[in-house]
Amino acid sequence: MRAHVFIVNDETFPIHLKYLFAGTGASYREQESIWVDWHIGLLSDIKRVRSGDFVIFYIEGSRSTNGFYGIFKIANQNPVVFHTPYDSGFQPGLQNKAKLIYRTLLEPFEVYAEGVPEWEVLDKLPIYATQILWSLIYRKLKGKRGCTPLLPWEAELLIDMIRNKNNGKYIANDKFTGGFDWDKKCRRIILTPCRHSYPTQRSYTFNPLEAICYVQTHRKSFDAFYCKQKKFITFPQYLRRNRSYESYLQLYFTENIGIDSKISDIVGYNPIWFGNEVACGIGMQKIDILTICYNNKKNYRIIELKDEPVNENIIEAIEYYVNWASQQAGRHLEDAFAGNIQPVIVAPPHKPKNWQSVAKAFIQYNNKKISLPIEYFEFTVNCGRSINFNKINY
Repeated sequence: MRAHVFIVNDETFPIHLKYLFAGTGASYREQESIWVDWHIGLLSDIKRVRSGDFVIFYIEGSRSTNGFYGIFKIANQNPVVFHTPYDSGFQPGLQNKAKLIYRTLLEPFEVYAEGVPEWEVLDKLPIYATQILWSLIYRKLKGKRGCTPLLPWEAELLIDMIRNKNNGKYIANDKFTGGFDWDKKCRRIILTPCRHSYPTQRSYTFNPLEAICYVQTHRKSFDAFYCKQKKFITFPQYLRRNRSYESYLQLYFTENIGIDSKISDIVGYNPIWFGNEVACGIGMQKIDILTICYNNKKNYRIIELKDEPVNENIIEAIEYYVNWASQQAGRHLEDAFAGNIQPVIVAPPHKPKNWQSVAKAFIQYNNKKISLPIEYFEFTVNCGRSINFNKINY
């Protein structure tokens, strides 16, 4: 089961219901390049959605009115995610309430009138610790995240809570052709006779590989200039923010998992679930990409993405993630054991001078047998057109 929680409020929720869309947003400065990092994280989040995934809305406001409502699903559309830049991000009717620059259309699946209050979902302690919705707890500790992935068992728990709150009686299913609205006073989703058509254009043109090439080129130009001058210089603010392209690499994966077979050796075959920036601890450590695959048995792949050549220090992060996940340690992932947790590292070509120490660190980790042996891939980007991955033996 794949489900996503989108944040709304009392003012915006009726608009989402009327026009059946979900979205994420942030300030969008018209003079900035499309490649500036400040919105790529939002795009990576929403690019994980696929047609048919479940959507639950979280109304954020005062503690007494916060709650979870649904159940909708991602519509079958092309593109699945579209871009609404600049002032179009306030349409239709959002005005100054929210600016949603990335969006996806929805359909009803099993829509219930009543929502589940936040305190019941997050504050009311369950009988078993495994029933705590850690993804939402971590989101609250970290702060706002417009589109949060739920692990499969978390999604089942939250959906069951919504069903139970309504005694299993939904007001609309996937056959319903009417519309929806929000009764703010009674705090209920209500039905309307007619559905509003989504009114604005839907397009998407961003190419993360082109962005990676752009950043690599400017990084190389700066490094060459720095070496030639042999002195400290102040790197321009714009290029400082663009020296890292790890966020673009993550975006490439979230929009291609389960679609482009070229990355199957990395993300696994038959992925039934995946998430990006998966929070794994109160300290806000995050797994870049986590996938759950099923081929006769369940397999977890913990994928660490790097935009600089790998070094031996990466092992510390890998070991933390594995221990957090494993039923033999942190016990956060169902049925996760040493035999089905696969750590994967993806990085640009290594530096020959430190390769021996890196390989040694990999082998020392593998000898602990807390997971399957590390798989290591290197990539090169053919400016804006393709990316090549090569599995490296060590």
